Amino acid sequence: MNPEKLVFAQTVEALFVRALENRLTPACREHLKRAGLDLDRKLERTYSLEQWREFLRIAAGHVYGGVPAEAAYYSLGERFMDAYFGTFFGRALLGVGRLAGPRRMLLRADLGFRAGNNFSEVKIVERSATSLELWMNDVLADQPTFAAGLLARAVALCGGWRVVALPEEFDGTAATFHLRWSEAAVEGALSATEDGSGGDARPQA
Repeated sequence: MNPEKLVFAQTVEALFVRALENRLTPACREHLKRAGLDLDRKLERTYSLEQWREFLRIAAGHVYGGVPAEAAYYSLGERFMDAYFGTFFGRALLGVGRLAGPRRMLLRADLGFRAGNNFSEVKIVERSATSLELWMNDVLADQPTFAAGLLARAVALCGGWRVVALPEEFDGTAATFHLRWSEAAVEGALSATEDGSGGDARPQA
């Protein structure tokens, strides 16, 4: 019998307490509460994967109402990654990732995912020094663009430039992502963004 898929509190905290706190309307908070996430109380130690997916649906609908779902989920993934790297464990990972660079950070992505839940599995096929295929057994959301957004943002924060993260072969649970990036900014391109993440291909939210 397979164990229940559980998402840990630090994952929920990163997105719903840190990243979206100022963007959650009273109506959204009430909707989340009915779904099992009471942000006025201490978080539970774990939430089921289905609860987490429902929380994401609610956030996508309230925070990005009117935006195509794939773009809304991509933006949620980016925001999650920014906030996750602000947690105690995330700051440690980011420090190592910036020293190691995007490639070595991605080769150890399974450690980062498994710090946030009890079920993630990752397999990687390297294509070059700045591109690879990453398979996830569960993309953590209804849309694979959530994982694409968090992966692209992680690469950018670890020094990648012009990051592209394209999901393929999504079966409703697992997906393969094609990731590529540049190791150095193109001359003059830094004016597009302060953090070097400009020029990436993403669904527009």
